[in-house]
Amino acid sequence: EVVESTRMAAFVKCTGSCEKTNDNYTYTGVEDCEMMAFIPGGGSKACNYGCMGFGSCVKACPFDAIHIVNGVAVVNREACKACGKCIAKCPHHLIELVPYEQQTFVGCSSHAKGKAVTTACEIGCIGCKKCEKTCPNGAITVTDFCAHIDYDKCTNCGACKEACPRHVIL
Repeated sequence: EVVESTRMAAFVKCTGSCEKTNDNYTYTGVEDCEMMAFIPGGGSKACNYGCMGFGSCVKACPFDAIHIVNGVAVVNREACKACGKCIAKCPHHLIELVPYEQQTFVGCSSHAKGKAVTTACEIGCIGCKKCEKTCPNGAITVTDFCAHIDYDKCTNCGACKEACPRHVIL
């Protein structure tokens, strides 16, 4: 039976590039995200929730749709076939499938409180709830100090993006 479905693409919930996030130390070991579980602090980046940038997701993608750009995984939406292999490989669970037509995203997955986030990353979500209060459709909620979008409710109006003081909503 043929059913109509929505085209999906992967999205990485981290925008903590090399210029935006701080490092705790310089790491020179094995470059694999899954191996970082054995490294103190989970890697050199000050944010323990963000992309480590070692490319386990890149290696898992059979379509060459994901690459490390400036220390963060970035998905080429045109090349992505939504197979989910990158999602399965990411130890921080940063990658999710989103509707291809979606234009509004939260580029952070930190659950740290505001002060810890601002110390670790220039662009991390501080859980201020301004986006939640601004959204006319109730599509964005803040739980565990991080904003989340319900893509079924989101109309891509951009109100949350305008309200975000950290510019983490893309």
